[in-house]
Amino acid sequence: MLPHDQVETMTGYRIGGVCPFALNDGVKVYLDYSLKKHDLLYPAAGDLNAAIRLSLDELEKYSRAAGWVDVEKEIAK
Repeated sequence: MLPHDQVETMTGYRIGGVCPFALNDGVKVYLDYSLKKHDLLYPAAGDLNAAIRLSLDELEKYSRAAGWVDVEKEIAK
């Protein structure tokens, strides 16, 4: 997770519009295992008022995910 004051600089998007694709070079995307319980996902699409409907397979493909993580487990550490 990024500090709020670094989000736009690092990702290229403002908070609330950070999408999992078309990010600045060097930004890695990790998908949380909890996403697997959904057939369709609606991630942000670059703006506070924009989203895109994707299947889990599409999200994994277009985000070029670096891997899967369990965010809840990591936060509990």
